[in-house]
Amino acid sequence: MEELPGSVLELVLAKISAGDCARSACVARLWRHSAYQEVLWESYCRRDFPLAFLDDPLGKPCSSWKDTYHAWNKTSALVSRATCCWEMLRGWMQENFCEVAESLAPGASQQELAEAERILHCNFPPAVHLLYRLCNGQEIPESDADEDELTSDLQNNVGLFGGYSFSHHFVNVHLLSLHQVVKLTQRIVPHLQLPPGSHRVIVAASSHLNKFFFLDCDDGNIYVGTRNLLIDGEMMLCVPTEGSEVGREPQDGMLRWLEGYAQALHTGMFHVRTEGSSGSISLYPETSPLCTATVTRGVQVRCSAVFVPELSRLEELEDRFWFSYSVRMRLLPSHEQGANSLTSCQLSARHWVIRAHDTVNEVRGEAVIGLFPLLREGDEEFVYESCTGLSAKSGSLDGDFTFTPGRLTQPEGPAFTALVARFPLEVPQYIY
Repeated sequence: MEELPGSVLELVLAKISAGDCARSACVARLWRHSAYQEVLWESYCRRDFPLAFLDDPLGKPCSSWKDTYHAWNKTSALVSRATCCWEMLRGWMQENFCEVAESLAPGASQQELAEAERILHCNFPPAVHLLYRLCNGQEIPESDADEDELTSDLQNNVGLFGGYSFSHHFVNVHLLSLHQVVKLTQRIVPHLQLPPGSHRVIVAASSHLNKFFFLDCDDGNIYVGTRNLLIDGEMMLCVPTEGSEVGREPQDGMLRWLEGYAQALHTGMFHVRTEGSSGSISLYPETSPLCTATVTRGVQVRCSAVFVPELSRLEELEDRFWFSYSVRMRLLPSHEQGANSLTSCQLSARHWVIRAHDTVNEVRGEAVIGLFPLLREGDEEFVYESCTGLSAKSGSLDGDFTFTPGRLTQPEGPAFTALVARFPLEVPQYIY
């Protein structure tokens, strides 16, 4: 054992965990010498956390890479959660949306964090320090032409948090780098009517600058601006404050917000939607019970809705909470339709039933968003989005569409109604 070449031993130690390396120091004198090599502990720091500087999670300098590793390992619960969260997000993006994965920046230095805090006159919570040490937001080329745009046109769709589009309202939310945090906070926050002494900074924003997420540096939570943001600074909390405290750390709201999003991605809640030559993450849910599906005479109709905080408000109004809903319809292949299968059918009318509390409203009309979609057997889904307002935080939407077999100008049988199963309209615990 003592005669094993040091270079070979160091190669072996580099393959094992930091804990096993520390235990190996008790085996023999040569092993102890090899197990204390700085280059070895530097590799553990870069691999497990990852790190590039000799300082602890709060930016205090450490004397060695071994001390640095132990300092980060002491806060193992928070470090483990932050590391796991970023691994989940990066992993999903690499598998499903490589453009977003490529936009995720390396971790920020402690100097960069300290400079941002100095300029913004705030102190980021420990969990936020960790998150930015592991990933400094998204590296997105900024727009040079329009001050009302966050990114260049080519990058509008690659927001980490995705979004939605309806009635000329386009949202795609990016996680900001520290540079963009400083830039947008200095530009927007001074014009908001916030309580004296508050320390809120913008950490995520839509590419069209119509939706902003704020970090409260005092309580650590994430807030989103409402329709009244520029009027009276109104915001809504984006993470739950009630429920189990298991696994929580003080001021870990941003981490819980990101963890919730990573979990939603991995359970299939959100998908990448491709339109033309580009794609984006769609926040219209794809899984039950938030997404419902029915089949009538071979016409499959899938529906779900997303809460739209930037158009909502907290004051007591009939339409205080706004939701955008997505309808995806297609004509299944003949072998999936059963008897009397159709080769095509065309939509002529819609009927919606909007429910909230004890209130029921019905809407009838021709077409959908001015279109009369023609569905052909086996074609891709026809997708359209619209919106509706509610007086309550929760409600539902259901109804039916009227279709004519063949075409409206050349009917091949009597009209029929394709049912829309009831789907929820509700303000979620985690808002994105």
